[in-house]
Amino acid sequence: MGERLRNWRRITIMGASLGAAVVFFVAGILFWGGFNTVMEATNSMKFCSTACHEMSWVHEEYLDRPHYQNATGVGATCSDCHVPDSWGPKMVRKIEASREVWHWMLGTINTKEKFEGKRLQLAENVWRSMLRTDSRECRNCHDWSAMDLEQQAPRAAREHARAFEQGQTCIECHQGIAHELPADWDESPVWAYRFEHDEPVTDLPERGEPAMPLEAEELGEAVAAEGDIAATLDWSDVPALDVTLFLPGQASIEWIQDGSSHGGGRAFSFGDRCVWCHAGEEAQIGALATSAEKIETYDLGDKRGHIPMTVQATFDDDYLFMRFQWEAGEHAPLPFVDGGRMDPDNPMKLTVSFADERVDMADRGGCWASCHHDSTYMPDAPEAEALAQSELAERLDMLNGVTKYLSESRSEIEIRGRRGAARGGWDKLKDEAEITELLGGGVYLDIARYKSGAELTESGYILEQRHLSESEAVVMTAMEENGVWTAYLTRALRTGVEGDKPLATDRKYSFNVALHDDYAASRFHHVSWQYGLAFDAEIPGDFEEDMVEINATRITR
Repeated sequence: MGERLRNWRRITIMGASLGAAVVFFVAGILFWGGFNTVMEATNSMKFCSTACHEMSWVHEEYLDRPHYQNATGVGATCSDCHVPDSWGPKMVRKIEASREVWHWMLGTINTKEKFEGKRLQLAENVWRSMLRTDSRECRNCHDWSAMDLEQQAPRAAREHARAFEQGQTCIECHQGIAHELPADWDESPVWAYRFEHDEPVTDLPERGEPAMPLEAEELGEAVAAEGDIAATLDWSDVPALDVTLFLPGQASIEWIQDGSSHGGGRAFSFGDRCVWCHAGEEAQIGALATSAEKIETYDLGDKRGHIPMTVQATFDDDYLFMRFQWEAGEHAPLPFVDGGRMDPDNPMKLTVSFADERVDMADRGGCWASCHHDSTYMPDAPEAEALAQSELAERLDMLNGVTKYLSESRSEIEIRGRRGAARGGWDKLKDEAEITELLGGGVYLDIARYKSGAELTESGYILEQRHLSESEAVVMTAMEENGVWTAYLTRALRTGVEGDKPLATDRKYSFNVALHDDYAASRFHHVSWQYGLAFDAEIPGDFEEDMVEINATRITR
């Protein structure tokens, strides 16, 4: 026995006797266990919310976020998002956290006011880290390979597929998922390269004009002589696009760009079209407006929130022809108008608009680019006295308030309403020389409007304001039969009239339609998303990806 014990004592491990090795092993287990116990304790929600991070307001706002409470019951803790899972990066993060302990001891952000003053800086630190690591902490729970896009909502599936193809990372789209976004977050240098849509138009692109088989005057005479040619065509074989018009409420172009108001503000500024994210949500959006739950403050009574419509388009060498059909609705008096009818002389007005890439934001929002927060009936519409006293009264027709206008016509546009400033820029009009240059360069929205109480079609454009006059080169007619409205458009491809955009059959255009239904006026209309319009285009693949939904077919008359 003694010999055996002496033999055991002679055994060494890395130069240490077996007994010492056992002591070190047990001590190591105890140390490692204690170390991991401390690590896990400092990763807990309780520690984060009651120890160094005793900022109750941050914890409270997190409790209202989907990472804490959601339909599946799977929640994330602070460490899931802020502490790496791998051991090495985790140790680096813990060492970095010592600096936060030091600032806690100094009281750098120990009040809500101090924290709000540094919220943007603190958020930028996290954003930069996640950009560097490809949103590593997000992937503790989320991973591209585990996503089943077919099971996701259509909007999420589209955005995730596009993000994967473009090599985007989670944090590029999901700021504010766990904490409130800082004020002016979208002006942060971290994202500055993404926001170029507010740059002023400087060099206007040169555009070749399409060939004109007939002179403009001859086209006008031809349309006047033949009437509405579109109404005489056989539309049975012309492809139809089903669209849904909806009430936009007070959702101005400024509201759309403001990420704190409209969650898709960032996506819109990145270049996403409204229809990509919101197709199929028209009825829901309209219901929010009619109920004044969101985007609307006026009581709209029983007004329809959305209206399904079919749109068809065809053309020949001289004209574009379109047909629109939708169901007529029952009269629903507007409660805020005496008699319930804003425009008693016109039961229905139909407006169509065309734009090209020379109009900023038209490729994403179409005519929405002209809808501002300070227009008539909008939240920041100026008082009549302010309009009357403005030196712009000689240049702008403001008899009925501020009309639609393009941001390009203003020297400045207020997007967020900082420090109580009115959103929009009606009073920041550029000088006449600049407006003339924009018009000559094609920076305007082309519009045509049919009024059921008038004989001639109104045609014109939107730039610094809305310009409309009766036209003979653009004709629209409509009739109601068996509860269905059918409207037709006959438009010369090139009218020769200033403000009527020359349409070339080898190019694409942004197209929108707006319907003032049931004696409505001003902004109380139903609108479509922006749709791409092409002429007999041979476009490979999916039209949506090529931003073309309406492909006018060629006919021979």
